[in-house]
Amino acid sequence: MSDQSQVPGSIEQRLQSLEVSLAHLQRLNEQLNEVVTQQAFEADKANRRIERLETQVKDFKEKQRAGESIDPLDEKPPHY
Repeated sequence: MSDQSQVPGSIEQRLQSLEVSLAHLQRLNEQLNEVVTQQAFEADKANRRIERLETQVKDFKEKQRAGESIDPLDEKPPHY
């Protein structure tokens, strides 16, 4: 009989341990989601910057082929 009285306690302890582990895993999942979201934002930002730079290089090459003056002071700043 003493073995049966210990079984519910051990099941309860195991259940509590599983609940604690689950809580830690849920928090870890939330943290990883935050990191992935931030990384996606940074990747999008970098891609937009690359696209702008590619456009600038393309425009520069076109002007160079056309024989136009390529003076950096003639260029509009990127915020315009």
